[in-house]
Amino acid sequence: MDMQTTQKVIQISGAGPAGLAASIAITDRNALAAVYEKHDDVGHRFHGDFQGLENWTTHEDVLDEFATLGVKSNFDHKPIHEITVYGPDDIQKIVHSERPLLYLISRGPQAGSLDIGLKQQVLDRGISIHFSETINTLPQGGIVTQGPHRADVIAVGYLFETNMPDGLYMAVMDELAPKGYAYLVIWNGRGTISTCLFDDFHQERAYLQRTVDFFTEKTGLNMGNPRHFG
Repeated sequence: MDMQTTQKVIQISGAGPAGLAASIAITDRNALAAVYEKHDDVGHRFHGDFQGLENWTTHEDVLDEFATLGVKSNFDHKPIHEITVYGPDDIQKIVHSERPLLYLISRGPQAGSLDIGLKQQVLDRGISIHFSETINTLPQGGIVTQGPHRADVIAVGYLFETNMPDGLYMAVMDELAPKGYAYLVIWNGRGTISTCLFDDFHQERAYLQRTVDFFTEKTGLNMGNPRHFG
């Protein structure tokens, strides 16, 4: 009897990084997986936004940790060794490390993103991704990795083009991001600026404008063709 016809297929709801990584881990253990995604491609929630793979709280490099899970680093990633940080007292501090503090990545359906890299790894393994299909119940068990259904944190910002040099800046002050943080990332002529609010959600546009004004004063921020997200 063909084992493929009798072996249980583990269904995964959601083709974000968690769902795609789970399908890789499942097949690397000689099991079968199928991924269901309600949108027509991966990375639907993002549009080229820069994010960071945090690397400062563990002894093992995060990319090496990915490798132990069977996940290759086939997506664009930039090691960051230095961050300019502004605290509540508005004093600038430079945080530097010989080991990468984080790896910058991009999110979305564009080439080089984390989402597209994981998608390619999944397809290379012969795992089925069922786009434009939703499964809301898993009576036989499975994995649910759908995106957030309610907001505990709100992130709003702009994606833009710029002639500024590469850099990463953070600000931790309630005037810009209540109980959260604001950041500016520049990489290869593109930028992301954002405020991440943990409180006072209804004033997000005001906090975003303050964030833009703050980083304009501190860094000479210039934004070409800004696109709002949030």
